[in-house]
Amino acid sequence: MRTRIAIVAAAALFAASCGGEPPAGPPFRTDNTVSVLMANMLDPAADLLWDAVGTVIDETGETYWEPETEEDWLQVKLGAMALAESANLLMMENRARDQDQWIRLNEAMADAAMLAFEAAEAEDPQRIFDLGEVVYETCNNCHTLYWVDDLDRGRAVEPGA
Repeated sequence: MRTRIAIVAAAALFAASCGGEPPAGPPFRTDNTVSVLMANMLDPAADLLWDAVGTVIDETGETYWEPETEEDWLQVKLGAMALAESANLLMMENRARDQDQWIRLNEAMADAAMLAFEAAEAEDPQRIFDLGEVVYETCNNCHTLYWVDDLDRGRAVEPGA
């Protein structure tokens, strides 16, 4: 009999916990605009990745560079991780332009950035170079739709504009 009472009580508690509204999440602050995040977080982070490996051929010959020290590789990892996590910031409620393409494009950027992070952990400069292009394409795909304040790019506008 006690077992039945315990089971009924547990079922009642479980049912009560399933009803109602879910608990409120943390009080995220989204005071900074997408433009501010782009200028001060995403663009500098992308530059750490894009500037890490390269070749310039000019009249003086060929110049090649890649990360050489632990600090160099740390900077590439920092840029890749900052890009990946910035995607989460861009998908937050007051920043997401829509719940379709905006979300998918940011997820693609995060995925590409995490692949770049893994390549930096493996200290693979060719993979960093190749993934730099993948990250660039994810950025460009989003900018093609959502770039604001530039007559040459973007079709979407800020909500309420």
